[in-house]
Amino acid sequence: MIRLFLLLAVLLGALYLVRWFLTTPAETVAANIRKSLWLLLGLGLIFLAVTGKLNIIFAFIGSAIPLIARHLPNILRVLGLAKAIKSTRNNQPNQNPPPSTSAMSEQRALSILGLQKGASKDEIIAAHKRLMQKVHPDKGGSEELAIQINHAKDTLLKNHDN
Repeated sequence: MIRLFLLLAVLLGALYLVRWFLTTPAETVAANIRKSLWLLLGLGLIFLAVTGKLNIIFAFIGSAIPLIARHLPNILRVLGLAKAIKSTRNNQPNQNPPPSTSAMSEQRALSILGLQKGASKDEIIAAHKRLMQKVHPDKGGSEELAIQINHAKDTLLKNHDN
């Protein structure tokens, strides 16, 4: 008989949770799930400490440190990519439009690339490559700066060929 009551309680609880999940805004659901996971983690750590099995957690952390250290650059790259995706999703309509790529003077192009008048084609390409390695959007740099640097290189190479 007790099993029947427990089964009925679990079914009613599941029904209540499904109804709550469907009628509650997504932000509230996400916040409550996050809080619940932190609570479960805390209760789990307390349980492991009380039962004397917390050393399992420390052993896991100790064995994971070399793995994390080896893959840290990849993890950071993925997190940077995630930030870039999130920032493109949150584009606001009132953001400034990308800089105009219509006409750029040779003097402005030289100052962007940090070159002197009369720079050779190889110097222009080397300066462009050096700057793009620093400000490329895939590496967390600014898309606007990358556009300006590319346009400056194109302007100088077009003028260099003439």
